[in-house]
Amino acid sequence: MPAALHLGTFLIFCGMVMLIVASISAPTVAKIDFLHLPLTNGSSVHFGTLGFCLVNPNGHSCTPTGVGYKIADEISALGINPFSNAQAVSLHGLTEGFILHQIGAGIAGIAFLLAVCSHRLGYLIASLVAFIVFLFSLAALIIDFIVFGAVRDHVHKNNGKATWGNAIWIVLAATIVLFFASIATCFACVTARRHRRSNKVNPGPAY
Repeated sequence: MPAALHLGTFLIFCGMVMLIVASISAPTVAKIDFLHLPLTNGSSVHFGTLGFCLVNPNGHSCTPTGVGYKIADEISALGINPFSNAQAVSLHGLTEGFILHQIGAGIAGIAFLLAVCSHRLGYLIASLVAFIVFLFSLAALIIDFIVFGAVRDHVHKNNGKATWGNAIWIVLAATIVLFFASIATCFACVTARRHRRSNKVNPGPAY
């Protein structure tokens, strides 16, 4: 098995793990978040892909998990000047795109299995699936920066404070890793084919 395939498989696995971690962000795991807002009473609000959590020194409470949530309403509920109606509707619609993190993680699992179990043409299929995962991860990353970037800027303009969470950098790293994973796996397919042709042309000494 070409070394490039080992590298491609490893990178796909890393990308899959990172997307899984991002997928279980708040409200599933409160400490994994894309954006958090510290409050004056010592609590903080942590926003994730499927909801958010209110974390305080005594514990935390989280919303039920669900596809899409009204993040603009939650900002207003914290006492920050509300978004305009158009902005609120747009942000709510974009939060439904957060499901791409979970979809990408699932497809990454398929790409990983293909890379592990494939032979010959399967390497190329694994590379194509890995590239599809990269596109999902890239789309999710763009939505992350649009939504949470808009919220962060709005909070700062209203004399509040909002800080990027760890999850958004995890998605960024996953996107980069998956891009190189698709290239490495494709390269493995090419080198494996060349190696087979070379063996046919030069079968080696007969004994």
